[in-house]
Amino acid sequence: MANPDLLRLFVRPLHDAGLPYLVVGSVGSTFYGEPRLTMDVDLAVAFSGAQVGKLARLFTDPEFYVPPDEILQEEVGRSSGGHWNVIHTGTGLKADFYPCGSDPFYRWAWEHRQFARLEHGEVIYAPAEYILAWKVKWFAQGGGEKHVRDIRRMLELSPQAVDRKILERELGRMGILPTFEGILKS
Repeated sequence: MANPDLLRLFVRPLHDAGLPYLVVGSVGSTFYGEPRLTMDVDLAVAFSGAQVGKLARLFTDPEFYVPPDEILQEEVGRSSGGHWNVIHTGTGLKADFYPCGSDPFYRWAWEHRQFARLEHGEVIYAPAEYILAWKVKWFAQGGGEKHVRDIRRMLELSPQAVDRKILERELGRMGILPTFEGILKS
């Protein structure tokens, strides 16, 4: 498991507070693929304005940096592209939050979420198709061999976890199916 401290520091408080989250990104890809070092955990979230207000109580200053409430409210209110992070000041580890509540693929992912019991408690992971779609999107936006490696290892180590029709349908909707096909051919 990649960086259990990330899960303990950031995911455990969200889970215990009952806030809707899915672990995605490199920590999510290690659930289905190969562990690797990372300094952050990416979280797809569906927080309401009231729920996002709980973050400052879950991640208290000075141990954590949390953006001001007005920034959180603005980001959670975006129809797409919202983002903020919470930083653990003692280690520099961080959690990147991506509000996705209005995205139909997020709703599908929430319905198909995966639960894992770890030494410090239960964690909710996005389904493999959702994590792969994010990885392809991030690669399409900025490159990065780490995304290609994560994609390939997920497909190699957990092919039974991936419904290729669902993945390819979503990548097509996002306009990045050719990027995925290029990754597979390279």
